[in-house]
Amino acid sequence: MTITTHTTAEDRSTQLPDNDSGRLPSLPMAVKDAKATRELMFVLRHFHLGDPTAREQLESIGNDYLPALLDPYRDVSRLRYDYPLFLFPPHAEERYQTAEELACPLSHWFQQALIQFASGENEARVLKDYLPWLEHHIRKLLQQREGPVDAGATLAESSIALQAHLDLPAPDQQRLGSDINQLLKVVPEGGQLLSYGRYPALHLLIHAVRSQAAILQSRFQQRINRCVSGLNKLLEVEWIKSDESIEPKMARDSVGLGGELFDPERLSAVMDHSRGTQIISERRRERIEYALKIMEDWEPDPVLVRFLHIGTLTDPWVQEVDFCQEITDRDPCAKAMEIFDREAEKLTSIFSAVRIAELDIEGIYNPELHNPWFANFSWEAFSQDELRMVPSVIALGSADQVAGEGLRTFSRLLSSGRPIQILIRVLAHADPGAGLDGNPFQSFRTELSYLGISHRQAVVDQSSAARHQHLLKCYLMAMDATRTSLHVINTGLRPAGNLLPLNAWLVAGSAIESRAHPFFRINPEAGDSASVRMDFSGNPQADSDWPLHPFQYLDDNGSNVTLELAFTFADHALLIERLRDHFRAIPPGCDSVGLVSIQDYLSMSLEEAYKRVPFVWAIDGNAILHRLVISRALALACRDRLNYWHTLQEMAGVRNRYVDMAVEETRAEERKLADEAMQRLQAVHAEEVERVRNEAASEAMQRLTDVLLGMDAEGGSHPVLMRSSSPPENEALSTVKQVHEATEERDTPPEEDEVLSFDEPWIDTPLCTSCNDCLPINPQLFIYNEEKQAMLGDLGSATFAQLVQAAEICPAKCIHPGKPSNQDEPDLDQLIERAAPFNQ
Repeated sequence: MTITTHTTAEDRSTQLPDNDSGRLPSLPMAVKDAKATRELMFVLRHFHLGDPTAREQLESIGNDYLPALLDPYRDVSRLRYDYPLFLFPPHAEERYQTAEELACPLSHWFQQALIQFASGENEARVLKDYLPWLEHHIRKLLQQREGPVDAGATLAESSIALQAHLDLPAPDQQRLGSDINQLLKVVPEGGQLLSYGRYPALHLLIHAVRSQAAILQSRFQQRINRCVSGLNKLLEVEWIKSDESIEPKMARDSVGLGGELFDPERLSAVMDHSRGTQIISERRRERIEYALKIMEDWEPDPVLVRFLHIGTLTDPWVQEVDFCQEITDRDPCAKAMEIFDREAEKLTSIFSAVRIAELDIEGIYNPELHNPWFANFSWEAFSQDELRMVPSVIALGSADQVAGEGLRTFSRLLSSGRPIQILIRVLAHADPGAGLDGNPFQSFRTELSYLGISHRQAVVDQSSAARHQHLLKCYLMAMDATRTSLHVINTGLRPAGNLLPLNAWLVAGSAIESRAHPFFRINPEAGDSASVRMDFSGNPQADSDWPLHPFQYLDDNGSNVTLELAFTFADHALLIERLRDHFRAIPPGCDSVGLVSIQDYLSMSLEEAYKRVPFVWAIDGNAILHRLVISRALALACRDRLNYWHTLQEMAGVRNRYVDMAVEETRAEERKLADEAMQRLQAVHAEEVERVRNEAASEAMQRLTDVLLGMDAEGGSHPVLMRSSSPPENEALSTVKQVHEATEERDTPPEEDEVLSFDEPWIDTPLCTSCNDCLPINPQLFIYNEEKQAMLGDLGSATFAQLVQAAEICPAKCIHPGKPSNQDEPDLDQLIERAAPFNQ
């Protein structure tokens, strides 16, 4: 897990230790007893299967127990993580901000700010050394405040505290104060800081909405100004063509200086009042004047965001800002549709006025076509930019309410197409279908995000405020798609009761690592194929069942042991107080093949797993390593979470069984075609051998007949059978013998063609997926054909190691290294062993 420690200037070299004491965790010393182990296994198995009497016989786990992989982070005061975030104000440029431009960790902002006035290594040295202290102080300040706060004021407050903390000599204090002033000048106006409080996901959504609202309103106002100017020019031209424009008074006033000497009445009498152009109709004039009035009177709604919730939102910040409106309703999804329709209806007049103006300015307004269109103009006809102008409506759904009585309206909203944001906060360990107080392991988990996916035209994402960049990208994608959007968010929770007080951000991060809350986003706007709709980024080790991390400990003999330890849903459950009753400590010395780690347990078949008892590794506050047996209910919950993870993997094309089957079918078809080709070659060869044999026998018999009957046509010696001075009967026998020998010689089949050997390297080119993985290894050896599929090039430039390396990383497994051609190449034995699986 990507977490760093908080360090101060007094201890800048401190790195993250394996535990508080800096020692490796160790197993306790114990005497192993076979009989005692058998008795313990009986109790452990009964606990695993849910026997309450067995629970009483085993030791409960301590409040200081943590999953083994989280032990280095037990000192929360030293954690240095992404929050607080620095929220950037909207750009002055007329473009939308990216996720990276919306927010960044305060530590990153510090580094970028210092570059602007203290890029040298020794410049602002004291301030640079104490930036971690400053960050830590700001984090403590923000713990008491919910929502974004002014960055400049908060930074100034912490800077004063830093100066008081250091109490430097006057010259050093003056230099530090000067550097702090320079830092404060870099803070952009409107910049804010956001802590990891109760509603960071909601505040990031508001921030994303505000960043676009100013640009949208500016663009729309410019559009209105162009339309007003264009319509006024139209009316001005029409006025010039009217009689009023040439009335005597108008003519005198138009002369300007000396107009009193001008007699407009006499001039008007002799003027031709006929018009060469046609004036606009009265209806068009009324339409233009109506559109002008609407556009000139329009003012944007100061409320940018309207929140709907069932009464669970207790954030005073929302009530303090004027651009947010809080609405309470027992059914937020239903109320959200009502409010959106109301707000969109308010904008139909201004949007239709602007469109009418643009059509009239272009002179292409057709009453027969456009009058009925604008008479029925509603939000369904809004353009994407117009939809974005509708104030954002956010339905804050409670997971248990949505999965229960609110399910019907939740589904209706997702299918409605209205660009409403549905934000549901879930507890990663709980089951929304079971309710807040229900048993989370009583049934298979209700996955609200998967329910959202079934509504094919809705944007659906699952993210966490613990990974703010991923969450912001989800928000921006949804706002750009202008569809109903579902955001299933896990924010984590701080362990309650007597448990070790871990950071809520860390608990949320463990939910991501443990597959309890996997990341994905689905955007129907991208296309109909899942390959373009779904983004699976942000998940650790996405191609594995569980993230694996190296773990070191000392066994009961004091030997250093390293193993690959998985972080599973059971590890995350250990952080939740209400789930701790699903764990019991396994006494030291209990050594049985029936005990297996949960990662191995979950990789077994159900029949095999039923014979085993699973456990997880945990470490207490004294750096003692323990094995904790887990209940069967929790083990089945782990399997259920793994099943959902596999479902998402398959949707994302990771470890997709359909792809594997297609590859296997292609290989089988290739082998079948090769076998059929070989059979055809063997049949042709056999026919040729038989033909040669028959021809040789026929020729030999003809020669024998010629000798026996004295019918040698040339009267001379036979080219194969030589005459002799022996009697005719001996000569005949000799001839028969020679004919037999000649026949055998002719019947000897020709040498078979050289059999195809797998000693040579080769590529199943049709199976190549054009992944480009092999090309960088040796561009002369691996080349592409016209179909951009790999084939072998210059074998003379190849090493056997390169062929083996390419075969191992090839996702299609279509590279076959063969056998080494250079017997002097280093490490051949190991390379041949590695190549063996790919030569079969």
